[in-house]
Amino acid sequence: MVVEALNRVADIWERDGEHCVWCSAAVWPRDRTVEHLLPRSRGGGDAPHNLLPACRACNRARRSQSAVAYARARAGRDVDAGLLARGLDRLAADGGAHERRYGARQGRMLRDWQASEAAVAAHAARLA
Repeated sequence: MVVEALNRVADIWERDGEHCVWCSAAVWPRDRTVEHLLPRSRGGGDAPHNLLPACRACNRARRSQSAVAYARARAGRDVDAGLLARGLDRLAADGGAHERRYGARQGRMLRDWQASEAAVAAHAARLA
């Protein structure tokens, strides 16, 4: 059981580029965890489509916040939005019904947030 869990963590980190989705740190193996996109407390499962790599500190800090709410709270702190979007897309495509709805909704919210941030940056650049 423990070996299986350690292998699952290693597989997820390898699949997604060997860094934390929330802070982009490449951490020591003992500090590697997997983040549930849809938290278990909200009905998310342990299947690979619901998991992304996260360092221990970021995983603890997020608790059961929605993925996009936590990303927005960490704005400007190296959130890998591309990895998060791919994970949400995978959840929307491969999850159970509840996971698919969550993944699709969070994916839309992430893209809307990114678009609004880009529009603000473009406007600020025109004013400079």
